Amino acid sequence: MVGVIVKRTFGALALLIGLGIGVWFIYNQLWATAEFQHSYRSPSQLIVPIACIVVGWNWLWYQGKGIEEITPPDLKCAELDEAAKAARDSLPYFLERVGKNVDETYIKFPLKTPTGINEHIWAYVHFFRDDLFNVSLSNDSIDEQQVTTGRRDVHLSQVEDWQIIEPDGQIKGMHSLIALFRYNENRGLKLSPKMKKQKALLMDA
Repeated sequence: MVGVIVKRTFGALALLIGLGIGVWFIYNQLWATAEFQHSYRSPSQLIVPIACIVVGWNWLWYQGKGIEEITPPDLKCAELDEAAKAARDSLPYFLERVGKNVDETYIKFPLKTPTGINEHIWAYVHFFRDDLFNVSLSNDSIDEQQVTTGRRDVHLSQVEDWQIIEPDGQIKGMHSLIALFRYNENRGLKLSPKMKKQKALLMDA
């Protein structure tokens, strides 16, 4: 949370500086001062105040990092083990929804990339048949050589997690993300505004 406050403080300062220079520039278009006439060379001098306004605005509304951004990708913990079990135990519910052609259904599964990385990645479910999910990857791979376009089949036994995004934006399932919140909160983490928004969408959190 300290990082969020610091960034927002500097954002407010940069925004005020940019706006101040901008107002001074506009004023001098109407009533040019001798100082302005002496120092003004071209519109390119507005790059600095515009940059201050853009950066300041973005930093002023900075929400902090998301829970996945502060968690090591190779994390192993009891919370994730419990999440994997919860996801497997609740698969019948997920399969029932997929069978009813509910939209916005996703699975998480291990993917071995061309460079040998074992990545745990989310994929959009098109349909389920004969113990196979037909999916398209919904995340960019951390391996630049990994092809992320096109469809592939994922066996039911490979599923590590699942989620359903409801029409109102709420998310059913997503046990692994809930586990990351539990892991970090159990260790005294204070949630950033971005994390709080993430957690508020998780129906089972």
